[in-house]
Amino acid sequence: MNEYNIIVVGVGGQGVLFISELLGEAALKEGLNARVAEIHGMAQRGGSVTCNVRMGEKVRSPTVMEGSADLIIGLEPLEVLRQMKYASEETLIFLNEAPIVPPSAHLSGVKYPPLDQILGEISRVSKKVLTVDTVKIALKAGNPATQNTVMLGFIAASERLPVRAATLKKEIEARVPAKYRDVNLKAFELGREEYEKRVGGLAPPGL
Repeated sequence: MNEYNIIVVGVGGQGVLFISELLGEAALKEGLNARVAEIHGMAQRGGSVTCNVRMGEKVRSPTVMEGSADLIIGLEPLEVLRQMKYASEETLIFLNEAPIVPPSAHLSGVKYPPLDQILGEISRVSKKVLTVDTVKIALKAGNPATQNTVMLGFIAASERLPVRAATLKKEIEARVPAKYRDVNLKAFELGREEYEKRVGGLAPPGL
């Protein structure tokens, strides 16, 4: 595999950087070149956060070019729509269904668009979209902050990443502080189970 390009997007506090760094480390562990570029935005105040993750045998630059993403991992629906410049009709999109409405929208009276409308706009570019309520599953795991780990498990079960689920799990064990390790591992497994339950281990039509 020459290269595999991933965009990870969400808002500050959702763990975008954690997913990106973990994917990069997992790729290195499997003998691939990996580059991660962090674009924080207003991460500390719940603003947009986007990361570029590139892995493969010939990867040198960390920057994903517009229209060249193989995968978009979206922790917030509207943020995915904002970053569709990276997508093409071949891009796979795994998207968390639960929105985070920015405080500015409340203050200005701007309405957050319905999920169906957001998905409709995304499908104009790529129809290879699979959604999951990571917050609901994270609460089931025991900590709402593990939604990023739920998403990793969900995607790992699809076998669409160039890195194995076992490698990702080992990176979680290595990188998460001891007091949060068990709940994150549980979230990862629940994410995998959710994919298997919904898709049966096979990619859905179009994916």
